Parts: sequence; C-alpha cells; structure tokens
Amino acid sequence: KSSYSTVLECSPGGHQILQSPYRSVDFDSSHLQQSAIQDLICDHSLTPGWYRFMIFDKPAEMPTKCVEMNHCGTQAPVWLSLRESESMPRPGEIKQLTACATWQFFFSTSKDCCLFRIPVSVRNCGEFFVYLLQPTQGCMGYCAEGKKTHALFNQVTSHTSVSLGNLAPSSSPPVSPPLPVTPEVVAELIKGSIYLRCTFGVRVANSSVGFMVTWARLSSEGIKEELKHETAVRRFSLLELDGINVRLGDKVYCSSTAFFMEKPDIRSSSVESKEFFAGIKIHPETNVISEDGKEYRLAIESSIPIPCPAFSQLESDCKISLTLNTVDEGKEQLGLNLALSSCHVDLHQKPCNNGICSQAVIYFTAVADFVQDGDRITRITAEPISSENFLWNGYVPESTKITVKDLPTAYCYSFTDPHIITFDGRLYDNFKTGTFVLYKSTSRDFEVHVRQWDCGSLHYPAACNCGFVAK
Repeated sequence: KSSYSTVLECSPGGHQILQSPYRSVDFDSSHLQQSAIQDLICDHSLTPGWYRFMIFDKPAEMPTKCVEMNHCGTQAPVWLSLRESESMPRPGEIKQLTACATWQFFFSTSKDCCLFRIPVSVRNCGEFFVYLLQPTQGCMGYCAEGKKTHALFNQVTSHTSVSLGNLAPSSSPPVSPPLPVTPEVVAELIKGSIYLRCTFGVRVANSSVGFMVTWARLSSEGIKEELKHETAVRRFSLLELDGINVRLGDKVYCSSTAFFMEKPDIRSSSVESKEFFAGIKIHPETNVISEDGKEYRLAIESSIPIPCPAFSQLESDCKISLTLNTVDEGKEQLGLNLALSSCHVDLHQKPCNNGICSQAVIYFTAVADFVQDGDRITRITAEPISSENFLWNGYVPESTKITVKDLPTAYCYSFTDPHIITFDGRLYDNFKTGTFVLYKSTSRDFEVHVRQWDCGSLHYPAACNCGFVAK
C-alpha cells in the first residue's frame, strides 16, 4: 500500500476538510431556501487552499457528472468537468482540471451545466483526493459524493486478470436502517415568526443515516392531509405556522423514515409523532360538578408562543386577551347554571415548557338555584381574539362542556301570620315581632333572616313577614 503522506497537501496538516453533509449530491437544497436560508452553502468567501471532502465521516469526492440545480446545499452546484481526453490523476499525480457551476435562468427552459468555469487542481493521495479550490464568483457550492471504489486503484494494468466465473452472488438480505425514535413536535418563535419543530433521530449514533420527513394535519373529516415532504440530514425539520397553509387550531403530525446515505432506496419503517394541537385549550379540573358550592380550577393554556406587538418595547404588551362566556344548552330560560371567577383572561409571553407556552388560571362553580331542574350542560366559550397579529386575529379557541348535576332540594316556608314549615315537615307558628334566624347552615357560610312586624288588630293580634335577607 503506497503512502503519499510526504506530499505536503496529502499530509494531515496540508489540507482542510469540507464535511458539511449538505454538500452531498443527494441533498435537496430547496427546503433550506424555505425554512433555513441562512444554512445555504455559499463558497464565495472560501479561503483558497487544498481541501478534502468528507460526508458523515466517510471519504467523498467531487462528482464528475453534471449536478442538477438546488442540490449540494446550494442553488448553483459546482462539479468537476472531465473532457473526453481527461481523467482523474493516478495515485501520487496532480492534474489541472476545470470545475463547472450549473445554473438555469428564470426565462430559460433548459439548464446550463457549465455556465461558470473555475480552475481546480486535483492531487491523488492514494486513499483520497485533495482539491486546490478558490472562492466562487457568487453564491455557489462545491459538491461531494460518496467515494468511488476506484479512487485508489483507478488504473488496472492490462496483464492483471481476475476470474469471477466461480463466484456466486451474495444472497444475504440488505441491512435495514435503524428505526427512528418517535418524533417530537414543539412550537418556537424564530425572528418574529412561529415555527413547529419536529425533532427525530436514531437510538444508536450513526452519522451515515439521513431522514425523510413528512408533515401532515388532521382535516375536519378526520383525514390526514400532507403539508410538506422533505429529505433531511440534520435531526430536525421546521414548518411555519403562517396562518394560511397551517393555522391555529390545526392538529399536526410529523413522521420520519431513516435511510442510509449510501443506499437511499433502503429505508426503515415510518414512525409518527403524537398529535400536536396548535392553539389554545381550555382545561377544566373536572367536566362534571354538582350544585354544592365547591370551586374548581380552569386552566387556559397555549401551545404556541405569545407574540409581542410590532412597535412595542413593553414586556407587558406581549399578551393575548380572551373574553370567556358561559352558554347553557337547552335550558337557558332557567337562569345561570355556572359562574366564572373572571370573564377576562390574559395570556402573557413566557418560555415554552413541556408543550405549554403560556397559562392562565381562573375558577368556576355551579350555581345553587334550589330548583329541581335536572342535570344541565353549560359550555365555557371564548370570543374571537382581536389582535394586530395576522396569525392570532379572529382565532376562536375550542369550547369545553361542563355537566352540572342537580342535587335533591328541600323547602321550608314562612307564610301569612306567619306559619312555619321546616325542611323536615314540622309545623309551628311564630306570632312575635322582630328579626329571626329562619335558617342557618352547619356546613357552610349560609343563613336566612326574616323580619316580622305587627300586622293584626285590637281584636286579632298577629305578625307578618315584612322582609328577609340571605347571606
């Protein structure tokens, strides 16, 4: 095995390594232009010098065939052009070759594989190639592809022969890529816009694995509609919540499939995330209560970061305001069934934690109406949100239903001059004047007082109820 480490550019300190996986000819750059344009590869500021290519810690080379636009992590991919009379250098050799950049004008129907030409020197270091590269004329990127099997032994002498006649093809099945871990979806604020981030990966570290990612949402008919499909070499994917294609109130899913970069046709099974609800939910402590005077917790939670007004510097202005109402179903004429401790709620901007980006808490209780009106259902609803933010304006959070169980009710009476009938049915009279305790609860702070005055005559003395007060 020959060594060319004595050649300066072949030695470890004689060259730099370009190892971004985006440079792969198999990588589609279009999604970077949509969600992470800052990650596009632009070699216009590349320092002139000798470089070696690596993809996922494995040797790679510049491709020698035309590469389509929007690949290699850039818009204009740069590849190595070999004329018919040219070939790659033999081990130890150095050659002056030409690189080409692919481009297609907007008004053109065909691409130009060599619109720009860049001189490149190539040295064969035996086990890998190094390239003397210079900055490109614009936002272009040098491409790479997995190392060819002839990189080291690309010259076979005429007297060398190998007999393959007795070799049977391998029957071992291809190894499947590792199954991805379950993807997780969270929301985050990036430069004033809301994005959903899907993170995924494989359980065992493997740098040669890529992913196919699919975003979907649940339609009103219960069918999953595909929103976006992309190939990713990093361990996450972004989807913008723009209020048009993806809106508040959507139920979103992210699924990932792993594949080997060297064999993209061999893929694992797809693994899907849990449902992610993008919006505000109203969470009652319980959905069934009774007319017993107890208070219950009502949490209003947003899974989406709360925005700040465009021209405000005050942190207190970073909020979404909600107006809540109670709506009885079918028995509105019987009066109020449920009471809220507040009908106005503000959700303030806070760091997202465990899927909750903002939370407010109020309390609700059943109205004890002392009427045997049966069980009743009340919906706690929110009015449409008014906001200068396009995503939030007009959004109506989903309502929640509360069932109020009717409790058995007893009656007591004080009437005419006056006659008293107690809760347990006993009867007696009270003809005296003054203020009296008609009822006092032993379990809660509730009592009723009555006031009686003289309403009789000289011949028939009597007292009558002239007023009452309840606490």
